[in-house]
Amino acid sequence: MSQVNPEPDSAEGADLHLRLTRLIGLRLCHDLGGLAGTIGNALEMLNDAGAEAADLAGEAADMLRRRLLLWRSVLGSGEARTLGAVLSLLKGQIAGGRAHLEIGDLPEETALSETMVPLLLSGLLVAGEALPRGGVVRLSGDLQREIMILPIGAAAAWSPVVVRHAAGAALPAEISSRDALAMWLCISAGAAGITLSLALPPGQAAAALIMTMPA
Repeated sequence: MSQVNPEPDSAEGADLHLRLTRLIGLRLCHDLGGLAGTIGNALEMLNDAGAEAADLAGEAADMLRRRLLLWRSVLGSGEARTLGAVLSLLKGQIAGGRAHLEIGDLPEETALSETMVPLLLSGLLVAGEALPRGGVVRLSGDLQREIMILPIGAAAAWSPVVVRHAAGAALPAEISSRDALAMWLCISAGAAGITLSLALPPGQAAAALIMTMPA
């Protein structure tokens, strides 16, 4: 379990907390990304020895590279600026590949702000974590004003961190690694002035996460 300070002494303290966390994460992405590139280059030099094993390792290296690109954007320093680019980052990544994303008629060319990209990615990934047996994550709404993220699947349930935050309760002082991304989502949304709430759509077993942008 890790201890966090859910209520920093000031807005400046909250901003410092957020920036420090982002910088640490970005450094990890940089260091691991270089390692993944080295692995990939070395595998390309293999000729006759262990072709099948080399293919498997190559796939793993590619997955590592794509996951690092995803986390770089989650931490707020990626290059994704459209809904389509976000979808590309999430391919095979929601609920470990056990859930897929539905966006209805939302246009993939929709532009997203630099602030919105990490929040949208975090919200969709946390929705995947709400699906222990896999399923569907449905995205709808207005990407400039208010969006709805709905996890659909057996035993769907949001992280208690999200539930507490949406209810207006203080964030927990201790969290497990399982809830780290949910904590990041809640803190990031608060810093950006974005309101998180939960609502139960008609005919659905799980609540939808509503992300409302500041007026």
